[in-house]
Amino acid sequence: MSNTLSTSATLTEEQKKELDLIEQLKPYLGHCLTLNHDLNNPLAGIIGYTEFLQEESDQLSDEHKEFVDQIMTCAERMRRVLDILSEEKIALSPKLDFSEITAAYEFYRKPLD
Repeated sequence: MSNTLSTSATLTEEQKKELDLIEQLKPYLGHCLTLNHDLNNPLAGIIGYTEFLQEESDQLSDEHKEFVDQIMTCAERMRRVLDILSEEKIALSPKLDFSEITAAYEFYRKPLD
């Protein structure tokens, strides 16, 4: 869809349907953006501490090494999910003003600490 379109009269039916769909998705997108941001910060801590434990693995039992490796596997899987959310945001960014969407969700945000 071109950014040069200035009025709804110049939109095709397909473009109008696409805009309607985007409007309907705004609440979902805002929620996804908030989740993405709120989960990335603690995830960075989990990955950082897990990397520290892996570096010090010579002091861990074999069973504990497996636990640490499982933590890292889960954290990496979570990071991939968040990366996909970010990629989808980038793909949609020419069509949406995300500041408007995320601002609407600030009211619902709760401090995690």
